Amino acid sequence: KVFLGPAGTISRLHHDTYSTHVWLSQIRGRKQFICYAPEDTEHLHCHPEDDYDGRTSLFDPSAPDFNAFPRARNARAFSVVVEEGETVVLPSRWWHWAKSLTPSITLMRNFVNEVNMKDYMQIMERAQRAKAQRK
Repeated sequence: KVFLGPAGTISRLHHDTYSTHVWLSQIRGRKQFICYAPEDTEHLHCHPEDDYDGRTSLFDPSAPDFNAFPRARNARAFSVVVEEGETVVLPSRWWHWAKSLTPSITLMRNFVNEVNMKDYMQIMERAQRAKAQRK
C-alpha cells in the first residue's frame, strides 16, 4: 500500500490484521509513530473485534485523555520519527499510531514469517469459516 497525505494526517491507534508484521518506509516527508507492545493490549481500551480485522482503539496517545481511558496510564509508549529514506518494522500485534509531520508518502507492506506463521494460519482459517457461515 502507498499512503499519501498532507501534514497532520493521522492513522488512529491499531494493530494490523491477521497477526501480520508490518514495515513502513518513508519515501517523502517525516512521520511520527507511537507504538505499544502487545502486552499493553488490555490497557489500550481496544474494540473487541477479531484479530483478522485487526484491532483499533480510540485512545489518542498524542493527547492522552486518562479520564476517558484510565487503563492507558499503565501502557508504555515508544515514539519514533521516521525520516525520508528510513523504515520502521513492527512485529505482529504491536500497536501503532501515526501522524504525518510534513506532506508525506509512505510505502507499507504486511508480511508473515516463521515467527507469526502459525497465528496467521489459525486466524485465516477462522476468518474463512466465519465467511462460509455467512453464506
